[in-house]
Amino acid sequence: MINLIKKIIKKKIKIKYIKIYNTSHIHKKFQNNNSHFKIIIVSNYFKKINILKRHQIIYKILFSKFKKKIYGIEMFIYTKKEWKNKNNKTFISTKCIN
Repeated sequence: MINLIKKIIKKKIKIKYIKIYNTSHIHKKFQNNNSHFKIIIVSNYFKKINILKRHQIIYKILFSKFKKKIYGIEMFIYTKKEWKNKNNKTFISTKCIN
């Protein structure tokens, strides 16, 4: 599933870096599923695009293909410069209350 998600995003956007984690295991109701993901995307495609619009772009790409398969996504979307300023750090996933 992760490779398919990458392929679909890369088809639409020129990506500098992409990392996808399956975080379903931290959600009690979805532990044995491919339903929750953390996605880190770096692309200069997102220059001059605010964070809300960036998320909307990725949601539109993914949900046209995975509407009923993906339950939750955490997204960290950066330009190359923003990513460099973050020192290429990844982030800990949000804990689920379920």
